[in-house]
Amino acid sequence: MLAPLAACSTGTPDPRAALSSPAPASAVGARMAADADLPEYLVNGDFSYPGAPWGRNMAWNVWPDTGQYATVDNPSPAGRIDGWNAKRFGWSSTQTVGHAGVIELQNHSASGNIYAELAAYEKNTSIYQDIRTTPGTMLVWRLRHTSLNKDYLDRMSVMIGAPGHETAQQATRVSVNGLGDRTGPVGTVIATPSGGDDRADTDPWWETYTGEYLVPAGQTVTRLGFLNADSRSGTEGNLLDDIVLGRLYPLHYDGNGNTRGSTPEQKQ
Repeated sequence: MLAPLAACSTGTPDPRAALSSPAPASAVGARMAADADLPEYLVNGDFSYPGAPWGRNMAWNVWPDTGQYATVDNPSPAGRIDGWNAKRFGWSSTQTVGHAGVIELQNHSASGNIYAELAAYEKNTSIYQDIRTTPGTMLVWRLRHTSLNKDYLDRMSVMIGAPGHETAQQATRVSVNGLGDRTGPVGTVIATPSGGDDRADTDPWWETYTGEYLVPAGQTVTRLGFLNADSRSGTEGNLLDDIVLGRLYPLHYDGNGNTRGSTPEQKQ
């Protein structure tokens, strides 16, 4: 998996900032407190969780707020994961139908690998995380994706931006699974063929994608979303795993041959 990055970037953030009426002091204080409680990093990019009852060749729905879980064909929770910590799990969902807000996790792999299926119950929904960000920082993401099976080419998009204002990101394919894809830019839609049958071993069919996002001026909270853009149905498609997020911090030159960084350790 990709280690967090701590290199430099010379990118310049967009200096334009939206103008709006001042918010009440109480609202500003509440928002600042809520933002301060967010992590500065992506949590649980491999969709694991200690003590979770993920059996081999199983699919589970997880309610992120409560830690309740159920098999995907069960309308009611089967139990609750002991000692559940929603912050440790990390993920939320925009899904509103079926089991609203659930994250679907799968374990159909010879290796016992856990991964997410974006199409839990509803098309055109996302799973996401909100993180604290520093304007001017370059976020570098990487993930693995494949379709559910060989009968349909699933499509997803990486959506990043201020919460509620995310945009689809340019992606580059950096590894292939031998089914004819080539490495290189793929645009804003990620589509990976699978050579497997429904619910077959997924291990051979993953492809890896990466991209960058420059945090604009004034944006201290950024949402990273993963959108089910197209799948065989609302309940089947788009497998996702091993999401990693790194950062590239800018260097500043003082004109005398000296530099100073703006990594968290160097800020005053």
